[in-house]
Amino acid sequence: MAKPVAVLALLADRALPTFGCMELQPARFDAEARRLSVSAHIGAEFADGRGVVRGGFFAAVLDDVMTGAVILTLGDEVQPRLVTQSLDYLCGAGPGEFTAEGWVVSVGPDYCLTRAELRGPGSELAALAQGVVVRNTGDG
Repeated sequence: MAKPVAVLALLADRALPTFGCMELQPARFDAEARRLSVSAHIGAEFADGRGVVRGGFFAAVLDDVMTGAVILTLGDEVQPRLVTQSLDYLCGAGPGEFTAEGWVVSVGPDYCLTRAELRGPGSELAALAQGVVVRNTGDG
């Protein structure tokens, strides 16, 4: 398992938006399971008029943990990008502690299939996602 601080630094250096701008708690990466977990306190500035965090924030976090799991699974030679994402929004959640987990389901020669989930305060499942991440090695 990678050291938590090293995981966050590596992902922030790769210009993943969520990892670069949010105050994340130490991340965990299980190399055998190809699973990345990260937590963050999400404040009221991310909430709508009803005090509910949802929508675009959920999509961005799930994108980053799926892409981050691919980076940590395949190593520095890849420059992956999410090309499709399917989301199921299960509930809105108020500001507080959120945990996102993303994992690599399968690795192919050109693409990785990924999944992710986001849990809100109280550990309720707020959103599920699946995606296809292209394994771009920087040569086109």
